[in-house]
Amino acid sequence: MRKLNELELKGKKYIIFDMDGTLIDSIGTWNVTDCRLIKEFSGIEITFSDIQKDREAFLKNHQEGDIYLDYCQFLIEKYNLNISKEELLQLRWDISGKYLEEEMVFKPGAVELLFFLKSLGLTLILATATTQTQIDIYSNKNKKMSSQLNVKDFFDLILTKESVKSRKPHPEIYLNVMKYYNAIPSECLVFEDSLHGIIAAKEAGIETVNVYDSYSDNDREKIDELTDYKINDFNEFVLLLNGYFKIKIWYNCFI
Repeated sequence: MRKLNELELKGKKYIIFDMDGTLIDSIGTWNVTDCRLIKEFSGIEITFSDIQKDREAFLKNHQEGDIYLDYCQFLIEKYNLNISKEELLQLRWDISGKYLEEEMVFKPGAVELLFFLKSLGLTLILATATTQTQIDIYSNKNKKMSSQLNVKDFFDLILTKESVKSRKPHPEIYLNVMKYYNAIPSECLVFEDSLHGIIAAKEAGIETVNVYDSYSDNDREKIDELTDYKINDFNEFVLLLNGYFKIKIWYNCFI
């Protein structure tokens, strides 16, 4: 892993962001939701850490099909839940929906960075396993988020769960971005929080910036091994851009 100030911005045209855990702190929402449902339908109490490990293990080995419906079936079988997968999926959305609409916010510095990058004329892409329904919530129903930035209108391209057959760590979503723009890996930069996301970007040959998220701490050693750069929050990258472009402006005064 290199130091952030060693990142060469020249030649970067396409800046790609993951959503869950990267731009927003959403992972905890799913942990709370799943633990609540397991307790309700089985009486079993599990920790947030354990349910997250369950979910990550499932996602690692299930990259195709209706991933959310299949995950509900996985929970039913593992915890002997007396409910259909379709009903469980609907309840999962019902419980999480209120939080996504009323409480979800962008991570510190995310909005500032996005507007900074947009002002530079860069192409901004959202490449996420988030559903189109969630994007609609963040854009139209979540007033805290939409008052700062309308996700649907702001990004030049949005690829969601529905856009791909194979999810991360498969590189399909990033390969699709490059195909859409006829871009090469060196023209792209990816911001990701999770190990699966970083693996996907690296498999596509793209430089990655790991955005710290505490829910990925179990994979921290491997993340640090694979990622090109890391930041604790987006304010670090805003500072990098401020310094970089002040230097460029000063230099240009003398050429």
